[in-house]
Amino acid sequence: MLLQSSCHWQNRVILTNLIARLFARPPIAADELLQRGYRYQQAGDPNNAESTYRSALKNDSRSADAHYLLGALLGEQGRLVDAADHLDRALALNPASAEAHAARGNVFLMREDKAAAQASYQRALDLNPANSVAHCNLGLLLQAAGSNESAFHHFKRAYELAPDIPDLLKNLTLSHLHFERYEEAQELLERILQNTPLHFEALKCLGLVLQKTHRPDEALRYYELALKIGADEEFLNNFGIVLQDLGRLDEAIEKYGEAIALKPDYPLAIWHRSLAYLLQHDFARGWPDYELRGLNADRSQRPTAFPRWDGDALAGKTLLIYAEQGLGDEIMFSSCVPDVIAAGADVIIESSPKLETLFQRSFPAAKVYSMTGDRSLPAEILERGINLQIPIGSLPLHFRRTSADFPPHRGYLQVDGGRVARWRERLDQLGSGLKVGISWQGGTHRSRRPVRSIPLAGWQPILQAKSTHFIDLQYVDFGPQLDDLHLKTGIRVHSWEEIRTDYEEAAALVTAVDLVISVCTAVIHLGGALGKPVWVMAPYSPEWRYGSSSAGMPWYPSVRVFRQPEYGHWDAVIAQVASSLEQVRAGERAL
Repeated sequence: MLLQSSCHWQNRVILTNLIARLFARPPIAADELLQRGYRYQQAGDPNNAESTYRSALKNDSRSADAHYLLGALLGEQGRLVDAADHLDRALALNPASAEAHAARGNVFLMREDKAAAQASYQRALDLNPANSVAHCNLGLLLQAAGSNESAFHHFKRAYELAPDIPDLLKNLTLSHLHFERYEEAQELLERILQNTPLHFEALKCLGLVLQKTHRPDEALRYYELALKIGADEEFLNNFGIVLQDLGRLDEAIEKYGEAIALKPDYPLAIWHRSLAYLLQHDFARGWPDYELRGLNADRSQRPTAFPRWDGDALAGKTLLIYAEQGLGDEIMFSSCVPDVIAAGADVIIESSPKLETLFQRSFPAAKVYSMTGDRSLPAEILERGINLQIPIGSLPLHFRRTSADFPPHRGYLQVDGGRVARWRERLDQLGSGLKVGISWQGGTHRSRRPVRSIPLAGWQPILQAKSTHFIDLQYVDFGPQLDDLHLKTGIRVHSWEEIRTDYEEAAALVTAVDLVISVCTAVIHLGGALGKPVWVMAPYSPEWRYGSSSAGMPWYPSVRVFRQPEYGHWDAVIAQVASSLEQVRAGERAL
C-alpha cells in the first residue's frame, strides 16, 4: 500500500507550515509611512517594517491600515497574540476590510481554531470575492476537513486570481487528482509549461499527474527536468516512487534518503523507504518504519485502547490482535498468530466479518470476534481482562525479522470440509480436466488497478488451454464481461454468485480447484494461506508483499510468481503462464 494517493499527511504538513506564506502582501496604503514599511516588508526587512508601522500608529492610533499591516506582519512572524490584537483593532475600526478578515483567519488557523478561521475567510470572501488568499486558505481548511469539492473550487478560483501563491498550483493539482480529473490537470500544467518551460512547480505537478496515471517513464522525464532547478522533500519522495515503479529500487531508496535528509521527520519518505526495503526482503530495516502506517488519518481510532505490546514476554498475558488494512493483508499477517499463541499469550483476535468463522476454525486456541463499525468491544471480550493490544500488521515486526523466520507450511487456514466436498461435486460436473480458478482485476485506480490488472481478453492464450475448466474468483460480478467473452471466443468461464456473498464459500471453492491463477489480489493470500497451488501474474514493480525478484513468496510456499520483464508488458507473462499450464495439463510437470 503506497500512501502516494492519501493527502492527509500532506494536509497536515501544509497546515503546520503556513506561517511563512499565509499572509499575502497587502495592497500599499496611502500613508507614506505605511508605504515605506511595506517596502521594508517586501525587501525582507521585518524589523524596520515593524518599527515603521509602529511609528505610523504613534501618529494615528486609529489607523485601521496600520493595525492591519502590523498585525499581518506579526502573524507572519508567528507572534500570534500581538497579531490578533492588532487585527481585531483593525476590524473594529474598519469591519469591511476583507484583507484584515483574511489575515485574522490566518491567525486563527495557526492557533488551530479552524472553525473561526473558516468563518473569517468566508467573511473576507463575502466582502471581496476576489480575495485570493482567502480562497486559497479556505481551500486548505476544506481539503483537510474532507470537503474536497468545495476545496477544489476555492483552489481553482484562487489560481485564476493569483497563480503565484506558493503551493497553490500543487494543491490545485492534488484536488484534480482526488477527483480523477487527470486530463484537466495535465492540460493546465502543459499550458503553463508552454509559456514557462522551466516552471519548477508545473514540472513537479505534471510529473505527479503522470505518476498517478501510471506513466512512470513520462513522469521521470519531468522530474529530471525539475531536479535541475531545485528539490524539496515532497518532490524527492515522489521521485523515489517513480524510480520504484520502474524497478530502480536502489535509486528509489537513495531519493527517499535525500528527502529525509532535507526533513528528518518527513513520514511519507520514511514510509515509502520502508516499503522499498520490504520489497527487497530487507525485513529488519523495513518493519520498524512500516509502523508509520498508523499516522494515516484514514485509519479509524479505536474507542477502547490498551497498552501496546512491544515484544516483551507474553506468558500469562491477554493480547488483543485487531484487524487493519485490507482482507488480503489480514490473511497474510494472521500467519503470525500461531507464533503469538506459542509465546504463551491468551490471544483475542478482532477480525473482519468475512473472516470471523474462518479464523475461528483455523485458530481454535484464540478467541475470535467480528469487528463492528465503531470498533467497540463486546462485553464478553472486555470481561476477559485484556492486558495488551497490537494491530495485526505489526506482528511481523516481532516474528518475521529475517527470511529465515518465515516457517514452511502447507496452509494455516482451515476451511469447512462439507463446503469443499460440495464444490468438488459441482466442479466434477464440468467434466474431466484441470479446474483452474482465475482473477484478472483488482484494486481501484488509486491502488494501481491499471498496473496490476489484465483485461480478460488478454488472457486468451491461457484460457484456450485444452481439457481445462476456468472458474471465476472475482469478488464482484463480471457476468456481462464473461458473457461477451463467450460470445466472441467460445471460451466459457464458470461463475457462481455465492462466493461473492459468503467468504467461507469463496475459501471452499479455492480449496476445491486444482490451481489458482490471478493478478495481485486478495485471492492470492487466500489461496496461499490455504496451501493451494497459486500462480501470481505480478507487475514489473509489484506491491511489497510480492517481493522484487524471486519466483516465490516467503509468506506462502505454495505460491509461484510470474513477473513482467519490463514495465507494463504482460505478453511474456501470459505466454509463460500458458506454457506452464500446458505442461501441467500434459503431465510434464506437477503443480
